[in-house]
Amino acid sequence: MSETVRTESEVQDSGGVADRALHWFVLGGNRLAVALLLVAGVVALLYVAARVGLLAVGPQSIAATAFASGFISGTVTLVTIALSINQLILSRVFGSPSGLSQKLQGTRDLRERVRTHAGEPAVPNDPAAFLGLVAATLSERANRLHAACGDADDDLRRAVADYADGIVAYGDAITANVDSQTPIVNVLDVVLGTEYARNMTATVHLRNSYDDRLPEAAADELDAIDDLLEAVAVTRQFFKTLSLQQDFARLSRVVAYTGLIALVASVVLALLYRTNGATIPTALLPAVVSLGIGVIVTPLCIFIAYVFRAATVARHTVSVGPFVPPEEAGDN
Repeated sequence: MSETVRTESEVQDSGGVADRALHWFVLGGNRLAVALLLVAGVVALLYVAARVGLLAVGPQSIAATAFASGFISGTVTLVTIALSINQLILSRVFGSPSGLSQKLQGTRDLRERVRTHAGEPAVPNDPAAFLGLVAATLSERANRLHAACGDADDDLRRAVADYADGIVAYGDAITANVDSQTPIVNVLDVVLGTEYARNMTATVHLRNSYDDRLPEAAADELDAIDDLLEAVAVTRQFFKTLSLQQDFARLSRVVAYTGLIALVASVVLALLYRTNGATIPTALLPAVVSLGIGVIVTPLCIFIAYVFRAATVARHTVSVGPFVPPEEAGDN
């Protein structure tokens, strides 16, 4: 293989502790846990600021006005946005019989191609098991390619061995990182990088460099590997669609729930204040106001947590094929 065109044998790794923490925060972690972490940070920051006097929350402050107007209007606006997202998700699942039939046929065609290459009577419905079958078939076909070139000349054998070893390792890396019945976003995470694109380029490079010297059986195996890598590319885009639709549907529901609680909290905090005092001891106001604002910003924090994941997935899956934008390649 050329020094500039090589296979990728590993799926992307989160790296050190800081990278893993960032990966959990923006992609892999439970979105409600991430939102609660953001809320806790807001509450702690507000409480410290109120205790040291940076924020005025006493009876003579304008806190009551903020709770009665700004926070209520902001909460209502956020809930409206969440409902708009819900309508967008609903619009994506509607369709005419012909349009839905075309989508179904496209999915069945992909599954049939994988089934044929794998030599199985049927392919799994579970996304993780399906991707695992694609990866296992990739490794098997690469081993067959290597064996088919056993009688070829030394130059071709070395090139094929280098290529096949990389594809086998890539398939094994995917298999090692997917478990059946795992959430679809975790399945998508395994193939979020651009390794498949580089392997597609390496496949084309090997075929064009040795096309006239490849045995017929080896050429057939190379075609199967190319088709399976294409299946990885299509599958990750399809899984992206499913993952984002699930996340946004869940987001609209959770924001609607927490938005109602936040609206009630805004009203309650506003009613704590009187013209010349408060209904609770002044010493408790920093803690009560900080916790109250934490409840109020919870829908926003949930929204931000889901947007983090959506934006990360979208950025890493800009490319559908071998064309890889520099930003996407640099994120690997």
